[in-house]
Amino acid sequence: MLFLVGTGIAYNDIPMRAIEVCKRCTLYAEIYTSISDEAKMKYLSDLFGKEIKILSREDMEEGAKEIVAKAAKADIAILVAGDPLMATTHKILIIEAKKQGISTQILHASSAISAVIGESGLDFYKFGAICTIPKWHDNYKPVSFYEKIERNFSSNLHSLVLLENSPEKGSTLPVPDAIMELEAAESHYKKGIIGESTKIFIMQNIGLPSQKIVATTIKAARSHRSEGVATIIIPVKLSEIEEEAVKSLTVV
Repeated sequence: MLFLVGTGIAYNDIPMRAIEVCKRCTLYAEIYTSISDEAKMKYLSDLFGKEIKILSREDMEEGAKEIVAKAAKADIAILVAGDPLMATTHKILIIEAKKQGISTQILHASSAISAVIGESGLDFYKFGAICTIPKWHDNYKPVSFYEKIERNFSSNLHSLVLLENSPEKGSTLPVPDAIMELEAAESHYKKGIIGESTKIFIMQNIGLPSQKIVATTIKAARSHRSEGVATIIIPVKLSEIEEEAVKSLTVV
């Protein structure tokens, strides 16, 4: 059988049910779609009493058939930070397993996405499509993420904006870089959504001891300094309940 095992947000968030499964499986870990540092992998390896093989992007995208095929002969568990089915890559494994006639089981865990929305004080049902701001390179400067923000704005829905992971650094795209790209996208589309006074929430290291929530503006966020994992929320008009909920949270 093939297990996709969520390991949660913090290093010790893995569910008890998943621990029992992992102790009897051959273990792999996928860490490029999210951030799982060496300390977390060591903790889990010690917890299970066995080695965890780290899978590269190529292993997951090009070697999916081979990985899944192994589960026909033995129990295989692939560890994933957060909740297993948040990334398309992991759904591909389930599809491939079905093609090969191999049973699968998903062991869910805490997700940064639901935690970020919950901790913000905003209503889940008022969020639109999620988008990701990627790291720009010399010949790669996409701004298409803005289209989802614009559609959300037009529908009076909040935008949850993920920042590209840098697994090797244990962090996401720096907030000032993301703001620069947001403003560049606004200049390109000229929809009038992003301006210096636009309010945003910076959700920093949510679910971890270093968690911090900052309610600020685009102008102030240009100089935001912090480490770790950040997510941005661009809110539309808040309801009365949302206003009260936001005030009750640690928002500075």
